[in-house]
This record gives sequence, structure tokens and C-alpha cells, in this order.
Amino acid sequence: MMSHLGWLAALALVIMHFLFKALLFLAIGGVAMRTKTKYMYQMGGLIKKMPFTFISVLIGIIVIASVPPLTGFGGKWIMYNAIMEKEWFFQAGIVFFAGVIAFLYCFRLINTIFLGQLKDEHRKLKEAPFWMLFPQYIILIIVLVISALPNSLLKPIGEILMPYFPAGALEWHGQLALSAYGYWNGMLIMMIVFGIFASVFAWLYIINRKAQKVRQFNIVYAAERPSRPETTHFAYNFFAPYRKALGFLVAPGITNFWDAVSDGAHAIADKVRSIYNGNGQTYLAHIIAYVVIIYVLINGGF
Repeated sequence: MMSHLGWLAALALVIMHFLFKALLFLAIGGVAMRTKTKYMYQMGGLIKKMPFTFISVLIGIIVIASVPPLTGFGGKWIMYNAIMEKEWFFQAGIVFFAGVIAFLYCFRLINTIFLGQLKDEHRKLKEAPFWMLFPQYIILIIVLVISALPNSLLKPIGEILMPYFPAGALEWHGQLALSAYGYWNGMLIMMIVFGIFASVFAWLYIINRKAQKVRQFNIVYAAERPSRPETTHFAYNFFAPYRKALGFLVAPGITNFWDAVSDGAHAIADKVRSIYNGNGQTYLAHIIAYVVIIYVLINGGF
């Protein structure tokens, strides 16, 4: 049975998932609208052309990866407490590495779209429209407020759960959350992380203040012409170093297994999708059937 901490972690992560997914979809939608393409290899170097969108994507992947000081880390911290409460140490390790992997595969988004060389056709590119940036920054403000003031979200949720799951609840002292396994202070963590960031940024600025700007140059290929257009992008084969280090995890047997799982899931989804055909009468029949089935289950028969 799930504990108080388990439910609190689940609800906190659901809310964060809604926020960062909305943020990333809006941001990438703005990029696709301005570049008029959905292929990342046709992009690159957009950090100066679309800086506000870049910030949105950066904040979004930090929340995904559950990295301090943003609130994704807060939800993950509660999850660790819930896992430790059950003494599921193996699952705790999986949760940790899942966050690292999430950051790596999402960093490719930033690396491919916003870094590298700007394409010639994007030299006059403009930032995303205001009405696409406005909701993004509303979400960013909400994320930052919840990150700095976690009890504004988690404490009310905890109070709602208290009558049903009283055992193991967090104890709040201002922004300080206490559990049986440690504590977390969102405001303090944010101040420390931003202090470290500001110090490192100032140091890099001082030592690089005389650095000369390197002009953009064209990539020159020797011998044969690249066989596919995506191979001309600097971020092509981005995951090669990880594949080299973890090659045993993508051995043919394992790859074939996950390919079979993927194909099976797609086949099942196609069958289910055939039921939802967009017809209003069909949906009404589904709703009636659902109500009847629930009624039968609750009342033990007709």
C-alpha cells in the first residue's frame, strides 16, 4: 500500500510533469514555427536568435532531470524518502540513473538546435511570437516559485492526504521539510546553487574578458560527399561516446528484444486506435458501456 510520502511524491511529480511538458512543447513549437522544419539536423546555432526560447528549454530539461535547485529535485527527494521507507534500495538506484539518462537525452535537444553553427537560411530568424513566449514564462515563474517556496504546493497536498495516509508525513518549518531520512530546504538550495553559478560565471568572465570572438566557418569535407544530409550536422551521432561506454546494453539480443516490445506495443495501440474512430456515436456507446460495467462491478451484478 502506498504511504503518505508515496502519494505526495506521485502527485508532486504529476504536477511537475504537466508543467515542464507544456513548457517544452510550447518552446519547441515556436522553434518549428520559425524554422519551418521539424528536423533538428536542419537547425543549429539558434541560441542568439531565440535566446528566450533557449532559456525555456534549458529550464525544462533541468526540471526533467530533477537537478537542484528546481522543483523536479523536490519531487524526486520525496520519492527517495518513500523508497527508503520501503527499503527498496535497488529501485532507488534506478530512479537516480533515470534522472541522469533523462538529462543526457534531453541535452541533445539543446546541443543540436541551439548550439553549433547557424544555418544560412536562419540568419534573419526572429524569436518566437510573444503569445508563444508569454505562457512559457508564466510556467517558468510558477516553477521558480514552487522551487523556492515548496510548501506553497506540497504542504496543502500533504494536508489533503493526511486524513487518509497519516503515517510518515513531512514536517514543515517554513520552507524546511523534515522526514525520517533527512531534510530539504528549497529556498536555501536555490540560494546556494545560484550563488555557485554566479561565482563560476564571474570567474569565467574575468579570465575570458580578452578572448577574441571566433567567426563562423564552413565545415569542409574531404573525399566522398556525405551520404545523407543529417550527417553534415555537428551533433550527428551525438550518443556515440555513450554507446561505446555502454555497448553491452545495446547488444543484438537486447536490441532485438526491445524492438519486439516496441513493435508489439504499436500493434496493440493500432488495434485500440481502431475503436476510437472519431465518431461521436461510437464514443457515446463507449461511455454508456463504461458506466454499465462500473455499475455491475460496484453492485456485484444486475
